[in-house]
Amino acid sequence: MTRNILALAITAAIGMCSPGVTHAEQLAATSGVTTKIDLNYLMYTPDDYTSSSDAYPLVVWLHGGDQGGTDIEKVKSSGIPKLIEDGKSFPFLVFSPQNPSEELLYPIEKVEAALDEVMSKYRVDRTRVYVVGFSRGGFGAWAMAEQFPETFAAVVPIAGGGNRHYLSRTNEKAAFWVFHGTNDDVIPLSDSVVLYERLVGLKRNARLSVLEGVDHSGVEWAALNDPALWDWLLKQRFEVAPQ
Repeated sequence: MTRNILALAITAAIGMCSPGVTHAEQLAATSGVTTKIDLNYLMYTPDDYTSSSDAYPLVVWLHGGDQGGTDIEKVKSSGIPKLIEDGKSFPFLVFSPQNPSEELLYPIEKVEAALDEVMSKYRVDRTRVYVVGFSRGGFGAWAMAEQFPETFAAVVPIAGGGNRHYLSRTNEKAAFWVFHGTNDDVIPLSDSVVLYERLVGLKRNARLSVLEGVDHSGVEWAALNDPALWDWLLKQRFEVAPQ
């Protein structure tokens, strides 16, 4: 029986290599499709921006799930844009792209392309570019740190999550401050803890703030209204600007 099977296998192999047998081909090709960077965004400039010639730090704000879509006014309803609408001033530029999807995660390649465009238009201190994100935007912040490690000197994911296996791609010189509430019933606290512990294992500059009794929506405001966050953030910088 074994000899018969072996004979059939040899016969089949010879048949596949025989002249005249047609084989399916795999052709190499390169797509020429250009992706449209169709992101709406808000851009905040400090009060003294127009009267100064200085370069400014820049914060990328990635909103939560409720502000996605095409109505840019929705982005003003929460997070850093909401603080600005309520009269708060910041000493840095704020780029707030709107997730075009109401259901999916941020298209981070588009965000990075739009950020490049913004940085070419404004006076940006490229050693001090930061990404801060909440909930779905927190997932985006983790992903941006992994996929574009040379861009961000500091990363602040608030009640987000991600893939810990890619954290080895993050910049060894970047700083991380992770926020999460113990009463979060939307994104589990464990999602942030696992990622933070992985950063510690990689010997990254990382800190974790677990806010007792704080739920999902509450942790966004608790983090953004903490003066210590902004003091810490503005101290983070690369020694040399990314090329």
